[in-house]
Amino acid sequence: MAEERDTSADLFAIPNFWPSSRFLDQDKAANPLFSPNLEISASSFQFLPFGNQDKPLNSLKRPLQEEAQTSFFRLPPVLREATLSHDPQLSDDLFSDGIGGIENGKKGESPDGLDDEEDYWLTLEDVEPKTPEYRSWEAFNPTAHQGPSGVVFISEAGPVAFDALITEIPDDGTEPVPDILDNALYYACLLGLAQGRSSVLFSWDSEKVTFVKTTPHLRISGVSVQLIQSMDQLCLDCGNAVKALGSFSESAYFKSPTPTSVALAKVVDQLVLAVQTEVAARSKAVRSILQLQSVVMPAHAILTYFHTLSKKLTLEKTEEGMLSCLFREAQAVEYQGGLLPEIICEVLRLASKPWIEFVEEWIGLKNETGAPISKTGSGKSFVKVADKMWIDDHGFELEEPDFFLDEERMPSFVPQDIARSIFDTGRNLRFLKEHHPDHFLSKRNVVALTQPPKLEWQFSWDAITLLETRVNEYKAAVTRLVQGTASGDHFSPTRPSTTYEPNEYKLTYFGKSEEEVAAAVLASINQLAQPLENHESDDELITMLHNRLYSTANQPSNKEESFNPHWSLVPLLSFSSLVDTQSKLVNDECMKLLLGPHKLRVHTSLMRQYFLLGNGMLCSRLSHALFDPDLESAERKAGVAFSGGVMGLRLGGRDTWPPASSELRLALMGVLSDCYEPPAGEEDSDEQEEDHSMRKSMLSRTYSSDLPGDLSFAVRDLTSDEINKCMDPDGLEALDFLRLSYKAPSGLQYIMTPVILLKYDRINKHLLRILRMLYVVNHLSRDVQLLARRTRLSNATIRFCTEANHFVSKMAAYFFDSGITTIWSQFEEWLDSIEAEFLGSGVAGDGTSHPLSKENNQKSSSSCSPDLVRDKQSHCLDEIMSALFLRKRQAPVLKLLEEIFTIILRFARLLRSHNNTQNMKPTVSGKGKSKEQATKDKDSEYANDTPESLYGMFRKNVEVFLTVCKGLGEKAAASKNKAYGHGHNGNGGLGRVGESLAEMIPLALDMMGYYEGGGGSGRRYQG
Repeated sequence: MAEERDTSADLFAIPNFWPSSRFLDQDKAANPLFSPNLEISASSFQFLPFGNQDKPLNSLKRPLQEEAQTSFFRLPPVLREATLSHDPQLSDDLFSDGIGGIENGKKGESPDGLDDEEDYWLTLEDVEPKTPEYRSWEAFNPTAHQGPSGVVFISEAGPVAFDALITEIPDDGTEPVPDILDNALYYACLLGLAQGRSSVLFSWDSEKVTFVKTTPHLRISGVSVQLIQSMDQLCLDCGNAVKALGSFSESAYFKSPTPTSVALAKVVDQLVLAVQTEVAARSKAVRSILQLQSVVMPAHAILTYFHTLSKKLTLEKTEEGMLSCLFREAQAVEYQGGLLPEIICEVLRLASKPWIEFVEEWIGLKNETGAPISKTGSGKSFVKVADKMWIDDHGFELEEPDFFLDEERMPSFVPQDIARSIFDTGRNLRFLKEHHPDHFLSKRNVVALTQPPKLEWQFSWDAITLLETRVNEYKAAVTRLVQGTASGDHFSPTRPSTTYEPNEYKLTYFGKSEEEVAAAVLASINQLAQPLENHESDDELITMLHNRLYSTANQPSNKEESFNPHWSLVPLLSFSSLVDTQSKLVNDECMKLLLGPHKLRVHTSLMRQYFLLGNGMLCSRLSHALFDPDLESAERKAGVAFSGGVMGLRLGGRDTWPPASSELRLALMGVLSDCYEPPAGEEDSDEQEEDHSMRKSMLSRTYSSDLPGDLSFAVRDLTSDEINKCMDPDGLEALDFLRLSYKAPSGLQYIMTPVILLKYDRINKHLLRILRMLYVVNHLSRDVQLLARRTRLSNATIRFCTEANHFVSKMAAYFFDSGITTIWSQFEEWLDSIEAEFLGSGVAGDGTSHPLSKENNQKSSSSCSPDLVRDKQSHCLDEIMSALFLRKRQAPVLKLLEEIFTIILRFARLLRSHNNTQNMKPTVSGKGKSKEQATKDKDSEYANDTPESLYGMFRKNVEVFLTVCKGLGEKAAASKNKAYGHGHNGNGGLGRVGESLAEMIPLALDMMGYYEGGGGSGRRYQG
């Protein structure tokens, strides 16, 4: 290669990549092993022999000749000969001819006795082949592998070396040197501490509420102080947790013992005992600190978690709060690994068992133990017994105990609809037990006959599927029991009953032979010789802890097995199917009894006929008895006897008002009973028709009434202001004192509640005013004709009479036809559907049902309950009140309507006063005043009334009323469209149907726009 030149200054020179590194040139002399001319000397190799570890390192450096027999990495004999002879010629021949040539040339020569040594560096021709052996992993024993005999770490040198090292570590003198304790003794004390027990080294301090170490500065051989402290703290946490859980259990038994708290305390005791048992069973095999940690760690995870949970449960004051807290904690640890999620699920199941048993007793899935829940008691759990306030017919406040749902005592994990279904089912079941004790659901043996499934938590899909199957079996069993009871057959359960029969073996002697008596005695002895049955079920919590606390092989590896329902669905899936089935069964039986023996339809028909004035005969009889001036007066007068004709109150034709109670009895006697029309179903039999006709003839001659609900007339309790308004016979409130008295039977008190009866009363009060206005405007034409014979009438008088008649008649038609009939017919249609469902084929036996629409049949197929009937009726009355402007938000509209009626009554009084002022003879009233003077006193209040002024006020109020009705109709239509836009039923809003009917009023009153632009029209007809 050409001579290299310096290219450091040449920027464009190509460097030479081929020369070797200068570092290699420097290492050639220092490392002769990697050089071509290998020079081997005795001092170049120093080997460390194995097995001689007691000598210091400097004494281990020996010449190669001395270690020829013990060194593992020794030279081959040929190289060793060249090294020992220091012959350069031999080295050259060695590297030129090879080791094999030298060995062959010098075979037989062995200097220093090295020829007898076997040379493994030569060919393997002389080596005998070994027999192949079968090798497998099963035959491999890892414990047989000793590993290198050398010591790498100080901890591997043994506990003595580790203790010596710790002793030699310099200390600042702030902490004393810990004493070394026997390992077995220290392990025993730590294991006792983990189980919550005191020992020689650890004692319980009741003031500090914790375990304390009697001798803090202690350790064991081969373990550092820091590791001892960490193990002490680990076992200390376990011991404190055991003591805290024990204190929690004791407080549950002594401070506030409730079923749930006692059950929870029992579960905690069992859990602590199981953990202590497992720790004690494995404590004998502990020989090291690592084994101690492996024993304590699983127990530490369980005990410390429940210690924290017990602190949260202590803050809860009620049973339901504890269960809700447990459910939240179980939901929080759902995705944690290990055994803890399954343990908390089992704890929740055991702790909620008393509450679930109460639910089973309440809804009839289990016989009640102890004193049954009644209205005379104090209630239990979420069932509260309180006094229900209501006002009777005479205006007095009465209190009646009843069941109420205490929503605050219901656990938070129970959905609201399930909670309401549970409460309603239990209350309806108490209705059956109170009014129908002979019903099969009221008997105690129904549980043994039907064998309902247990109401308990279900955490897996398989358990939920099994529950659904058992629920269907229970429903089929109850259905067979109902059919067997209806047909008179005896029911036998499909599954054998587990109840004990005390009279299975009867030791009777009379009438039996000796063989039969002996056989009975032997059977009895055999029965008594049987061991007692263990009714205590295996505790799954204890079994789970014993089998899986220290085992990881039983963890579910399959994803499908660990796929369980989400915790938000667990309460719904666990309770809803059985609760809904029991609710439907109980509600169906209650509906059959309400529609059958209790005659619900008879009472609803009665309310329609009398309170809603749906009976035409009643309206006619009542109008004449109250308003007809041509009837004989029922007022008692001195020296005047009754002629025996038909008597009435003659409102509007008398000067004294209100009438006495005797007048009311004489005038209204027989009005209610003579007008009663039983429903169509009650008129089918001839006996009922004869009884009805006989009752009508008897009631017409007596003061009492035998109508359903003891229906009769009564006097309403009024305030002083309302009494003053009733004193005016020409006022709109003249008949407000008169009301209908109705008392719901005991079986229908859940349907005809005091609130519903109050709504009926308000509607009836308003309809009586409408009935009076109809009678007044119908007689206005007669008064106008009588007055026209004596004087010339103005246009305002004639127009007022015509328009008032038109206004009142149209409003009455709207109230009776649209406001009541349209809405009530929907409620009756729904009642027909449920009656056809429950009584169409089951009681009537004709196999036919009422011809209803498909939609109603679909609605009736769902579960119907007495509460649903009550809510439907209440909703119907709310819609009627909205149509009649009786709701609170419609008070301004009702006030405007009443002002119009008052103006009409003032106009009728004005015409009547003009007719009565001519040719009247002076008579003296009971107070010494002549009737003419009394009339003049009343006329002074309305001295400024003229037909023109009254007609002007009438038109103005009618125009405002029509404007308001148009606004109500538009608002109701907008609300309906908005509801449809959001996907809801437009009629679902409370009162929206009634308000939507208000748009029909302007169409009926002012179709041609007569009252539009009222200012000009009002001035056109003045005078």
